[in-house]
Amino acid sequence: KHVGETHSFKFDKVFAPSTGQDLVFDEVSEFVQSALDGYHVCLFSYGQTGSGKTHTMQGSGNAAMRGIIPRAVEQVLSQAA
Repeated sequence: KHVGETHSFKFDKVFAPSTGQDLVFDEVSEFVQSALDGYHVCLFSYGQTGSGKTHTMQGSGNAAMRGIIPRAVEQVLSQAA
C-alpha cells in the first residue's frame, strides 16, 4: 500500500469514447499483417469494467459495428484467398 504516491503511465494510443470501430481497426490492422508475416504480436485492451473492451474486440452485429476480431478474421481470409 503506497498511499499518497503518484504514478505516471504512457500509452501508445488512447481512443475517445466516440471513436468508431472502423477507426480503431485502421489503427491496429497492421498488427494482423505483422502476425501474418510471422511476427509475434499482442494487442492489449485496458480499461475499467464496462468501458467497452469487449465491445471493441467483438463488436455487435454486422457492417460498421463489427469489432477488431471479426475484422481481423476478414483480413486474414481475404489474404488467404
